[in-house]
Amino acid sequence: MSIFSRLFKVGQASVGKVVDKLEKPELMLEQAIRDKEKQIRESKQAIQQCIATERQTKAMLEKEKSEKFAWEQKAEAAMRAGREDLAVKALERASEHEQRANGLLPNWESQRAAVDELKTEIQKMEGEIAEFKRNKDFIIAQSKAAQVKKDIYEAKARISKKDRSDDLMARMKEKAERQGYEADAAKELADVSSGATSLEDEFKDLGGAANPNVQAKLDALKSKLGATAN
Repeated sequence: MSIFSRLFKVGQASVGKVVDKLEKPELMLEQAIRDKEKQIRESKQAIQQCIATERQTKAMLEKEKSEKFAWEQKAEAAMRAGREDLAVKALERASEHEQRANGLLPNWESQRAAVDELKTEIQKMEGEIAEFKRNKDFIIAQSKAAQVKKDIYEAKARISKKDRSDDLMARMKEKAERQGYEADAAKELADVSSGATSLEDEFKDLGGAANPNVQAKLDALKSKLGATAN
């Protein structure tokens, strides 16, 4: 895993801590985007330093190559002038620059490969955040739909779950129904008692009736009952 991949993973962990404290998916996504954009800016600054170092190393390499070539040209000029001693010294200087160039070459090649890799990582991160921004609205809608579904199922679970309050309500309902039955029974007894008293009062009224028709019927009933008894 490259250095910027590791930075990206660390950034994701930081976003996760922020996400846990937020409720709205819009806020979470905006925070994630801001964090990733910050990572890209910091990564670009780091790459700039690497590129500067690579360019400096390349310049040193080119300078050593140029010095080598220049001293080789001086050696040729010395030989043409018949100054072999100067040609030898010039070739020695050219050899020194060649050795330095050979030492710088692998360092420069390594730095150039690292810079190319870092540029690729930056492009990848920029592509990821661009895709993230394009899908933001869809992710928000998906998150909201999931939350609504969760709320519905949790509400259904609370409704279907029996708890102590449900038992208390059931007992109160049963008690209320029992009290209703007892009230009906008391009313029925009261009606029975009230009916018997009224009937006795009616017989008393018959006994003392002043109505001639009622009295005549009463006398006839007595005669009939007396004949039957005989």
